[in-house]
Amino acid sequence: MKRVLFIADMNDIVKNMNEAMLPFFRVQLCTADEKFIRKMIPIYQPDIVLVFLNQLRLIQVQELKVILDENEKLPVVMVGSMYEFREYGFDDGNIRRLVRPVSNQEVISILCGMLALDYAEYEGALEHREDRRKHILFVDDNPLLLRSMKALVGDKYRVSIAVSASQAFEIMQKDCPQLIFLDYEMPVVNGKMMLQTIRSTPRFAKLPVVFLSGVADKEYIKKILQLKPDDYVLKPAQKERIFDVLKKHLGA
Repeated sequence: MKRVLFIADMNDIVKNMNEAMLPFFRVQLCTADEKFIRKMIPIYQPDIVLVFLNQLRLIQVQELKVILDENEKLPVVMVGSMYEFREYGFDDGNIRRLVRPVSNQEVISILCGMLALDYAEYEGALEHREDRRKHILFVDDNPLLLRSMKALVGDKYRVSIAVSASQAFEIMQKDCPQLIFLDYEMPVVNGKMMLQTIRSTPRFAKLPVVFLSGVADKEYIKKILQLKPDDYVLKPAQKERIFDVLKKHLGA
């Protein structure tokens, strides 16, 4: 694998970019510290340098510019705004500049092109990685809850969401999940009815189904458990509880 030295101040965007590159490159994340960068270049011997200018201080950029000038044969991809490129003097030279906003895929495509690699191989590797993740379906008529659940577990699992039973079954027919989180109090076709349909359908009968409910009453919960779901989670669902359920039923 080609080696990428990724110079940036850590934040969620940088973290996501770093993770996106891992299937295709060896990546070394490096803070914009002049002494650290000078040590890392000869030790890591990168094939290319990726720099995110966002949140870097002027002194850091000035020191970085000196280091890059000293290593002029090292290819560099830099992500920033037009203002940052002009302000810091990166509006000319051999540095490949990408203006924000730019997607992870666009950055990786440019890195591949500069390293004479086939970007299609990256896409294939990414698809392969995603296909291997376990598939979870969240069914709830609350779009806000669905978005929060997808954000919570989406890094580790492949997540589908549905706002109704009919939409959920449509997803299940095309791409059967390995676990279903199902809102018990949905309108029209509620959780009880959907669970009965799942259990009576041979293809889906053995799928683990976890009820979600916003009612904390003991008798109500007892009534729900009599339907024999595989588990039960009280809303608002806590992160630890969701991951405990996932570990229990999916083993990871």
